[in-house]
Amino acid sequence: MDVLVAQVIVTTISVTGGALLALLIDRAKGRRVELVAEINALRLLTIEIASRRAFSPEQSAGAPTIDRADPDSDLNRVMRSVVLLRKEVRTARRALRGQSAAWNPLNDMVAACNIFIENVDERPASIVVELEILRSDLDALLVELCAVHPKELVYRPAGSTAYRRPSELRS
Repeated sequence: MDVLVAQVIVTTISVTGGALLALLIDRAKGRRVELVAEINALRLLTIEIASRRAFSPEQSAGAPTIDRADPDSDLNRVMRSVVLLRKEVRTARRALRGQSAAWNPLNDMVAACNIFIENVDERPASIVVELEILRSDLDALLVELCAVHPKELVYRPAGSTAYRRPSELRS
């Protein structure tokens, strides 16, 4: 009888321990999947910001066209780019883990885009100055964002790769 009780106890402990171990492994795997999804979303966002023509210093060289009626004016083109960037930042936020340190930089990026849009909407002629402020803000936030996952994310200034050939990016 004592042997039977001992076997039941050992079996119960083994089954419970095995179930607990399986649960812990599954939980760790789920966290790893979430972390990889976050890193990938942030990597894509940093690459996207670096490749934006609107943020490239080359774009600020000449006087911008500020014709609201012309869909191809510099004003409308830059505004579309910033609105799209804000949407992409919001999309990247969806991939963040709840405790991620990337929340603040991404929230600040959305705010910086909002401020740019509002300021340029009120004073279209200020687009060059506002664009420089936005570029500077994004650069600072990119540094902060890349520091969240320093081994996986590479800092590239806003607009820095917009006019570079693929061969130049590899070197």
